[in-house]
Amino acid sequence: MRSCLKIILVLLLPFLSTAQQNNLDSLRKIFFSSKDDSVLCNAANHLYDYYEELNRDSAFFYADQCVQISKRNNKKLNEAYSLSRKAYQEINLGRYANALENLLDGFSISENKENEKYYWLIDPLRTESQKGLYTLSCTHHIFGILMRETKNTEQQILHFKEAKRIAVEIKSPARSVLGSLNLGRIYIELGKLDSALFHENEAEMIARSSGREKYLSAIFFYKGIISKNMGDTGRALNYFYECIRSGIAQNNLDGLARGYVELTRYYLDTRNKDSSYYYAVKTLETFKRLGSVSVFDVSIGVPYESFYHVYRLRNQLDSADKYLNIGYKINDSVNQSKIKNLAEFQKVTFGEQQRLQKVEKERISYQNELRTYFMLAGIGVLLLLTIIFYRNNRQKHKAKIKIEQAYDNLQATQQQLIQSEKMASLGELTAGIAHEIQNPLNFVNNFSDVNTELIDEAEQEMNKGNFDETKTILRNIKENEEKINHHGKRADAIVKGMLQHSRTSSGQKEPTDINALADEYLRLAYHGLRAKDKSFNAATQTDFDESVGEVNIIPQDIGRVILNLINNAFYAVDEKKKQNLNGYEPIVSLSTKKNNGKIEIKVSDNGNGIPQKILDKIFQPFFTTKPTGQGTGLGLSLSYDIIKAHGGELKVETKVGEGSEFIVLLP
Repeated sequence: MRSCLKIILVLLLPFLSTAQQNNLDSLRKIFFSSKDDSVLCNAANHLYDYYEELNRDSAFFYADQCVQISKRNNKKLNEAYSLSRKAYQEINLGRYANALENLLDGFSISENKENEKYYWLIDPLRTESQKGLYTLSCTHHIFGILMRETKNTEQQILHFKEAKRIAVEIKSPARSVLGSLNLGRIYIELGKLDSALFHENEAEMIARSSGREKYLSAIFFYKGIISKNMGDTGRALNYFYECIRSGIAQNNLDGLARGYVELTRYYLDTRNKDSSYYYAVKTLETFKRLGSVSVFDVSIGVPYESFYHVYRLRNQLDSADKYLNIGYKINDSVNQSKIKNLAEFQKVTFGEQQRLQKVEKERISYQNELRTYFMLAGIGVLLLLTIIFYRNNRQKHKAKIKIEQAYDNLQATQQQLIQSEKMASLGELTAGIAHEIQNPLNFVNNFSDVNTELIDEAEQEMNKGNFDETKTILRNIKENEEKINHHGKRADAIVKGMLQHSRTSSGQKEPTDINALADEYLRLAYHGLRAKDKSFNAATQTDFDESVGEVNIIPQDIGRVILNLINNAFYAVDEKKKQNLNGYEPIVSLSTKKNNGKIEIKVSDNGNGIPQKILDKIFQPFFTTKPTGQGTGLGLSLSYDIIKAHGGELKVETKVGEGSEFIVLLP
């Protein structure tokens, strides 16, 4: 299944990306050159549609531009619609207070019938017959999402149902599919799986029949979760793969990221080392492309936690500890941000409650003044007073309902804030403990895991009647228990000792022909780049020492290191070639050598070299010199971890203007 997915992605991506890029470039040109505000707003709307589930920061920018353009032209309905889109991105960025303010403004505009005559005939209002109700449905929908992220189940159901009711009334498939999708998600959280499946099936049917396939990725994801919760793992996997395919086809990185996360978890649960690693890498790459994400169930800390479990599965404990620490730091930062954002949300909610109370007091004061005036006016004015009192009582009732709703929201937010603060404190404490005694705990955990396996083996041997073998296993268990006791008592000494004598870990190694492996990945790298860029060309030189022979390594991991170093070399010479220097010929060299009992692999290029000021940073995670979108900054970091796990070294020698040489030393 995974191989099929990769083939489909390779076939689809060139066609999809080319067409989308051409359209995107045209829209950007219009947006940055047009003098007509209606044209500007329309272009910004379409640019938002492109980035909505692809990059949060870019989507927020274009939504904000639509708000500003509509506001200065007094196009009220366009402004209200854009406010809901802006609020959606603010929710995903964790800015709940800003989102609430924008949604309240959106409700104020949408619910005022006088504003229905102020709009531009641009998408999506151009095709909607009841434009005011369409805008109101959007606002209710986004408000439901805000209530979901601030854990107010009752309010989110109320607003999602109202959004769906309006969508059905005005016959809008765009709003109906989102209403059904989110109602399905709510019922998943409530454990009502049959109801959840009904709404997700309805959302898929509407999406397919109306051509609104942008959110199919999310629909497939939630159907996968439903199948998983029902115990149908096979069907759940199929839905997660469909989620990924649709996410790529529709540029829906939010759904794509969620699909990758679930597949990573599945392959971790089934202890599949290669597939879990593959999807962990895909998850991190997608999160990086998606940009800032701060909602409750999604954060950049998720892929790092996955890498921790992947490396634990591969028994690469140094790398596992590294990503565990990164994950703790990121999650701690996310928790602190959540606390701050929830506090701001609480402040705005409380402010709205006070505003409504003030309005209520002003109304009561106004009523009292009217009573005094009308009492003095006589019997003739009493009839008029009755009419005015009736109108004001209705307004008072509406204000009371809004105050009660705001108070319910405030209580829910307060509970969430308290819980978030507790979790943040727990995260800080756990991170501190892990920093102090992480290595002794690793030993204790490892020996405990080994003892569990040995106990199972001893039970099996006893059942077979192999008592000698059972005694041997029991002696091993006893020795392991002594080690656990020793490392527990000597935690401080072990930490210091482990810092000086780092213990390396190994995966499943096998004898591998280094020369053949290096030559294979050199050809793969060259032809891969040629396939993407026909203008790319570079000379390659090889010098393989035949005495190297076979070396006991993990071929997939070492191959990944060689491929990464060669790709970097090709990139360096290609960048220098673009400078059009006279007489320059790009050359990449690959050599192996057996030297003093070690295997030496060298990858050299005659590119521009690496400046001294960044040389110390190149092995750090996420550091890259490539333009945005061309590099994740993880290649050299992961390569360094792989070589270290093999007990080797990864070094670099460089000279600015002349080139670089990366040297891999393996025992």
